[in-house]
Amino acid sequence: MDTKELLKSIGPGITDILNAIDPDSIDRVVDAIIEAERVFTAGWGRAGNIVRILGMDLSQFGKPVYCVGDNSTPSIHENDILIVNSGSGNTRTIAVIAEEAKSYGAKVVLITGSSHPEGSLIGKYTDLFIQIPDRFDMPPIWDMKPEGAEDSKNKGLGVRVRYALSKEEREQVTMDKYFSVYEVGFILNEVIMQRYMEKTGHVFEDISYYHNNLE
Repeated sequence: MDTKELLKSIGPGITDILNAIDPDSIDRVVDAIIEAERVFTAGWGRAGNIVRILGMDLSQFGKPVYCVGDNSTPSIHENDILIVNSGSGNTRTIAVIAEEAKSYGAKVVLITGSSHPEGSLIGKYTDLFIQIPDRFDMPPIWDMKPEGAEDSKNKGLGVRVRYALSKEEREQVTMDKYFSVYEVGFILNEVIMQRYMEKTGHVFEDISYYHNNLE
């Protein structure tokens, strides 16, 4: 699959996913952000970077925002909100953070690609969800692992798991397709911000006032 074919194939799939997200779930999260006194964000890896950007966007409308783990992050309390982004919903260290936030009376939001977010490790402590569905145009290769592959799966250096895919199927499977939850997450940030602006009366020019000037 050449670059032009990749560009052509990725866009429609992401559009399909965006159209499948429950719009009411987005509005509920936006309302919760507006009601909160302060916003805290948490996540690891790609998901963590995405939710940090959402926090940055909110800060540029004057919302107090803190990223969990930074030295300047204060304690969380009632009337605060923790926004978590986790592709699987099962990041164990983030689940501990969500549990702690909940114990201090904060509201917890989970943005995830989990098919069962309420039953995920983080979901147990979550008040509001935005679920990003799987791509509909991809084959279920996760069910094509050879016998015994699950036992040998290792996130670190170890035995490589090889899926039972044909050459044609391997050409179709790309990181952008199977990890589209992250690409959609970036676009979802913009949707959340647009709804936040509409509901609060902010305009684009407000960003210039709060934008980082120590650059």
